[in-house]
Amino acid sequence: MVDAKHAEQHLNDGHEAQEQVAFADVLLVNKTDLVSDTELQKLEQRLRAMNPAATLYRTQQSKIEINQILGIHAFNLDKKLEIEPGFLEEEDHEHDDEVGSLFFRETRPLDLDKVEGFINEWLIEHGADTFRYKGILNIKGLEERIVFQGIHMLFSAYPDRLWREDEQRISEFVVIGRHLDEAWFQQQFTNCIA
Repeated sequence: MVDAKHAEQHLNDGHEAQEQVAFADVLLVNKTDLVSDTELQKLEQRLRAMNPAATLYRTQQSKIEINQILGIHAFNLDKKLEIEPGFLEEEDHEHDDEVGSLFFRETRPLDLDKVEGFINEWLIEHGADTFRYKGILNIKGLEERIVFQGIHMLFSAYPDRLWREDEQRISEFVVIGRHLDEAWFQQQFTNCIA
């Protein structure tokens, strides 16, 4: 999955993003509605130069027919070894140590105004270093689960299904990014408790 809006930044900044493109069997260029046709063509040229063998699809909101990406028997180990002979040797596989993920969970209900303040501050302070985030929130006074997700500064939240009676109402979310301050995120999240 390639985020058309932010791909250039990730490809320029990280070996891992380049490696993922190089080894992909299928590339979904997503969020094509958020970039110009010129930007999209430039990105696709770069992706094809990095991995001419991958099938490339343009998507919006990750919508694609499932049979285009599953059960296609696209993996070919010989081709992977041509690209990187050390692919099977663990010590040759590099990762960007600056990239990590954080996971948070809270069983007490959250205050909507506090959550909005937290997310606004988060995006202002850490938006550029936050690659992906998503979660489900238990907001005091609401009977629906609130789903939120985003990439960098692009954020969306919406009511999901009703909480089931046999279900524990839990707020939880994951953040993937670079230079993430776990103590800061935990304190801000704790401050959201109603």
